[in-house]
Amino acid sequence: NEIIKFLGERFETKNTHGTGCTLSSTIASYIGKGYSIEESVKIGKSYITDAIKNSFSIGEGVGPVGHFVDLYKKAGVDFE
Repeated sequence: NEIIKFLGERFETKNTHGTGCTLSSTIASYIGKGYSIEESVKIGKSYITDAIKNSFSIGEGVGPVGHFVDLYKKAGVDFE
């Protein structure tokens, strides 16, 4: 019986292909790992926000979000 808002920064980009699938998969994965629903949503929101922030353009249409941004950062890959 509680409503929790998960607010975040908005980015001006057309590259949002896969946001819904990615968010729902992240939430489901963390619930499966034993996290609470609230914590799973918080982690999913953080992940998709970073992926949108680091999205990229491919061709003329809507581009994908940056799914692997964490791996690139850990590997020292400059993707910007």
